[in-house]
Amino acid sequence: MKYTQLILRIGLGVVFFWFGIDKFINTEFWIGFVPDSIKNILPINLILFMYLQGIIESLIGILILIGFYTKIASFFAALILIGIIFFLGISDITIRDFGLLSIAVSLIFAGAGNLSLDNRRKSK
Repeated sequence: MKYTQLILRIGLGVVFFWFGIDKFINTEFWIGFVPDSIKNILPINLILFMYLQGIIESLIGILILIGFYTKIASFFAALILIGIIFFLGISDITIRDFGLLSIAVSLIFAGAGNLSLDNRRKSK
């Protein structure tokens, strides 16, 4: 039990950090996943949108990995994942995202656990 939340944080944090960084490296690839309904209402160009999404996802990943403001970061991770599932519908990709959403929701309720900056901050 001691390591459960740590394992969940590592799994979700690495995925969000990786995908966030990858949005800078493979921007055009990620633009291909943006539905036309979103492309048509964006007030900014798609490359800037991907860069902003990359920053947000990388930050979420780091916060979850180190266990700092974990519940808040997990909440935003869940919002992103719900948006992806809603706009893309059910597919092989969104089934994976449903699993990640389950981890995010678990961390919202359970918190970061003992091995986290949240726990250190709480104990002071």
